Amino acid sequence: MAMQSIFITNDPNKVLKERISELIGFSKALKFLIGFFYFSGIRGLYEAIKNNPGLKMYVLVGLNVDKVNYSIIEYGHTGKLDGKKHQAQFKDSIIKSINSDEFDNPEFYEQAKFFIQAILDDRLVIRKTREPNHSKLYFFKIKDELQALKKCCFITGSSNLTRAGLSRQNEFNVEISDYGTNEAEQYFDELWKPENSVKITEDAVFKRELIEVL
Repeated sequence: MAMQSIFITNDPNKVLKERISELIGFSKALKFLIGFFYFSGIRGLYEAIKNNPGLKMYVLVGLNVDKVNYSIIEYGHTGKLDGKKHQAQFKDSIIKSINSDEFDNPEFYEQAKFFIQAILDDRLVIRKTREPNHSKLYFFKIKDELQALKKCCFITGSSNLTRAGLSRQNEFNVEISDYGTNEAEQYFDELWKPENSVKITEDAVFKRELIEVL
C-alpha cells in the first residue's frame, strides 16, 4: 500500500480518481460525505468498486442540485424540511444531474445496473443531511488483513464526487492517515445519525422510486 504525496491536486501524477480507486481496492468500507451524489463521479470509480465485491459504501449527501442555464449548481435548502421533502428534493436533483446525452449510452446503463444492484443488496447506502453541508470527506476503512500497515485514512479538500473534481480540474486535497482519523470518522458518524440525516436507500418505498429514476 504505497503512500503517495499527501497532497492531491489532479496534476498528471497526482490524480484523485486514481488514488481513491487504489484505496478502494484496500478497503472494506467507505464513508463519503459529499456535496451531491453525481453519477459522473461514481462512474469513474466503477471498476475499482466492481473489483472489490466485499466493499460496503456509505454515502452522505450534503446538498441538492439544480440546473441553471444548462449548468448544474449545488444549493442548500432553507428552512426546516421533513424527511419526505428531503427525499423529494434528492430525487429531483438526481433527475436533473443525469438528464443529459452523456448518460444515454450502453456503458451508462451497464454501470447503472451495477449500482442499482448494490443499492438492492445494501452495499451502497445513501443518506441526506438534514442541514446543508458543504464538506468533502472520503474515509476509507482498510481491510482487516492489511491493517498492520494502517487501519484507516481519509482524504479531504476541494474535490466533489464529480468527473471534473476527481480528475479534470485543478483541486487541492490532502490524504491523512497518521492523525485525525478518529475525529474524521466521528464527524461522519454524527451526521449519519437519524436525527441528523434522512434515509434515502434504506426507505423501501423511496428506494423503489430512486431505482426507477436510475
